[in-house]
Amino acid sequence: MGKKKLLGAFVGVIVLVLAGCGSSDSSSSKSGGEVNIIGWSEYVPDDVISDFEAETGITVNYTTYSDPDEMFAKVQSASSGTYDMVLAPGMYVQTFNNLDMLKKLDMKSIPNIKNLEASSMSLTYDPNNEYSVPYLGTDIAIAVNTDEIKDDITSYADLLNSKYKDSMVVVEDARAIVGIALMQAGYDINDTSDEALAAAGKYLDELKPNIKIFDGSSPKTSLINGEVSLGLIYGGEIALAIDQNPSIKVIYPKDHLYFAYDTFMELKGAKNSKNVEKFINYILKPKVSASISEQFPYYNPNTAAVKLLPDSYMDNEAKNIPSDVFDRSETVLDIGDATEKIDSLWSTFKN
Repeated sequence: MGKKKLLGAFVGVIVLVLAGCGSSDSSSSKSGGEVNIIGWSEYVPDDVISDFEAETGITVNYTTYSDPDEMFAKVQSASSGTYDMVLAPGMYVQTFNNLDMLKKLDMKSIPNIKNLEASSMSLTYDPNNEYSVPYLGTDIAIAVNTDEIKDDITSYADLLNSKYKDSMVVVEDARAIVGIALMQAGYDINDTSDEALAAAGKYLDELKPNIKIFDGSSPKTSLINGEVSLGLIYGGEIALAIDQNPSIKVIYPKDHLYFAYDTFMELKGAKNSKNVEKFINYILKPKVSASISEQFPYYNPNTAAVKLLPDSYMDNEAKNIPSDVFDRSETVLDIGDATEKIDSLWSTFKN
């Protein structure tokens, strides 16, 4: 009986060891490594990330920012390999490229790029489509709570009315807001001449008393809860605010409009290069992209995804920017050392 018990115990140990080995191999085969991303807060849905992880076995480490200047500082100060990829406004393709920080994407590994509309490709900051892939596009429009404000607001200039003191939320985005001030003053959005910036500064000085809150993370919140009645904020945030309070309306300025695509870029020194392309390609799947728009209703250049969206989305001007609005839009580009002028103006404006 003793020998039989000993033999049984020995066999049991062997079975457990083999089972453990099998479990380890299975876990290893399902692990696809990781990908480290830095991107806007409230921009890539959590369920999209978790579904990608479940499908690929790749762990996504997503670091957020609420201000492009914050993002730029984080990326510049991080050691090589900290981030594999960046999700940021298109102008940063030029900025990072000028600093020799970008790696060309392997477009053959991103076949779903075919789903993107031609107008979102071959743009000034990446004319040969080598370093970036557009994700979503955003404007900065005017949000108005019509229960509180009955005025006919049609332009950025109308926001200077002194009756709106302490009633506005503005996004914390220097290039965008200074760009709006430049356009409103009659200059190109990328003009950094002393004359142009002086005129932009005058607009910002007049606007400042009307601003109650700067918020780059969730500017819709103060509109929804009634802290403010006006907003100079991202279009997708306006759309989400309208869903919560139909009294909030979107107004596209009649003269000029800020618009920019946010793009995926791969950084040099990326430790998980292959996973960068896998993530981008996954995001460009029509069903995935459509689900992103349903949660974060910014402008979607993925034509295959847009076809899957309901009429309620297509007919909503806050979620689907009218084509004529694009005709009067401008976008920011890298301006090199002149960025210091923008930073100085922004600092004076805020402080």
